[in-house]
Amino acid sequence: MSNELSREISETTSRYPVLSGLLLLSVPVSCLLSYLIAGDYTWLNAIALLIIPLAVFSWIFTTIRAIHLLGVRFWFIPSTYVTLVGGVLAVLISAIMLIFTQEAARRGNQTADATLYAAAAILYGGCVLWSYLYNWRCTGSALMAISLTILQSISAVFVIGAVSLWLNRRNMERYNREHGFG
Repeated sequence: MSNELSREISETTSRYPVLSGLLLLSVPVSCLLSYLIAGDYTWLNAIALLIIPLAVFSWIFTTIRAIHLLGVRFWFIPSTYVTLVGGVLAVLISAIMLIFTQEAARRGNQTADATLYAAAAILYGGCVLWSYLYNWRCTGSALMAISLTILQSISAVFVIGAVSLWLNRRNMERYNREHGFG
């Protein structure tokens, strides 16, 4: 009895990484399909617009479900924070380079040096590669590791974007107060 139950659980556990990988591949296919439908058949525009979010939601759901079946929690994996911190550091390095190039351009100097941009790309690429290898070790599936690493990168972008929007709103309110606009 317990052998049948454990075999059923292992079959379910092995199906989700494959399903997650297939649904990850369905996202670009859904974009193409949506483009083809929206261009020719206007009465299908609503369906065309819903294909992409459905594919993304299905991919995210199956990825999270697969790692939960493996006993791994998304926000408890160290690779999630490595991706997040690497993204923040890459954004900071890029901002520093942007400040330097803007100042050089303001002074009329050439701004062709992209050393810090390359350093930011190498830093973030290294963090993502380390996260992939760590996720592969945690999940035991290369396909699941790719899916999880992409999901971690997307969540890092959302966190960085939310913080950026919050800081931008604070700076805009302060600017409006100082200049009498609000």
